[in-house]
Formats: sequence, structure tokens, C-alpha cells
Amino acid sequence: MTFFEDCPPQVLKTHGELLLALSHLFAQGGENLSQTLSPLVKSCSAIAEHYNTSRLLQANQILAQYSETNDGEYLVMCYEFNRLFVGPNAPVAPPYESVYLSSDHLVMGEQTLAVRKFYQRENLQTIGQRHEPDDFISTELEFVAYLLSRIIETQAAKNSAKIQLYKTLYQEFWQQHLGLWLKTFAHTVSQSAKHPLFSALSEILVALSTLNAPLNTKEAPYETYAPQISRRSSSRCCL
Repeated sequence: MTFFEDCPPQVLKTHGELLLALSHLFAQGGENLSQTLSPLVKSCSAIAEHYNTSRLLQANQILAQYSETNDGEYLVMCYEFNRLFVGPNAPVAPPYESVYLSSDHLVMGEQTLAVRKFYQRENLQTIGQRHEPDDFISTELEFVAYLLSRIIETQAAKNSAKIQLYKTLYQEFWQQHLGLWLKTFAHTVSQSAKHPLFSALSEILVALSTLNAPLNTKEAPYETYAPQISRRSSSRCCL
């Protein structure tokens, strides 16, 4: 039984809002945390209250605290975001599926192409200024949010075939991709974070993985991958 089997549309919508808020936080980068934290706090609060999850509530309180901080603290958080996820040195918590699931821990591995095939099943392509690979965490989170929105739409239309199609697609994507590495990524963030905001963020990612636990199969083993990161190719897949 998955969390969305008996969920009312409003709860599914709240899940989708949390996924999108997380997606936007990673996509917009550390320099835009002042804009992306507040929507994350709002959506996380709704999920935490619905499931009465104390750890998620506590993590969200930390997010709320830092969403209203001063410019100096935002600069500190921006530096930490870049250290964890961007660079200029090798990021200590790289936000790409291939790094965690490929045998050589490189970006643009076979997982990237496999993820792209899922997007193509819905005639979707990645876009954006940063030209990230398809298995960038922001894009994967946005894709599962999209699938939830399609489940809601088809439920409203009472289209049984389409409902099952999108539920199956969600399950397959989670089992074959996001569910295999999200918790490992969260643990990497938790082990590497030097600022409370990102420790709280890791808790939210773990909670998200737990909510989807019936879909999880074998997760990637925890390691520190950063020293091994390099790109196979300079090519990117985007519009």
C-alpha cells in the first residue's frame, strides 16, 4: 500500500507542493534561499501536521527560523549550499543519482539516460539555465510532483485507466530511481552539513523517503563520494 492509495486529493496536492518546494530550493541555488525557504516551510508544515511527525515538525521549525534571518546569515547559508551541492571544489553531497548508483560514481552515467527515458514517456525534457543532467535531484523531484498532479487530475475526471497509468509510473520511477538514492543522499547531507539549516533539510528528505517506504527497494549503500566525482562528458540534455 502506497501513501497515495487512499489519500484525498488535498493531501496529494500537499505532497506535490512539498516536492516542488524542495525541487525549487535545489534548482534556484544558495543565492535564492531567501525566496525558496518560505514555500518549503509552508508545505513541510502541512505535511508534518497531517502525519503528526515530531521529527519533521522539529526540522521545519529550524527551516522557519532561518527563513527569516538576516542578510549575513543568508550569505553563510549560500556558501554552505555551494560547498555541499555545487562547488567550486568537488561538492561533498552531489545531488545527482548517477553519483550514488553507478559503479564508478560519475555524473552522466547510465542512470541519467534511464531517467531521461521516463521523462520522454510523458514527452518531457529538462530545461533551465544551469543545464543540469536529467538525474539532478531537482528535476527528479519535479517529475514525481508532476506525476502526483496527473493522478489528481485523472481522479477528478474519473478516468480509471489514466489513474492506474500514472500511479504505476510514479511507483516505477520511485522504485527504479528516486527511492534508490534519496535517503543515501540525505545521509550524505546530514554527515557533511556544517549549518543547522542543511541538517534540517536532510531530515525532510529522510521523511519524504519514509512516506514512500512501501515503494523503496534496495537503497544505495552510504559512502562519501565527493573525492571521486567527475563528469563523463561535457554534454547536457536540455532545451
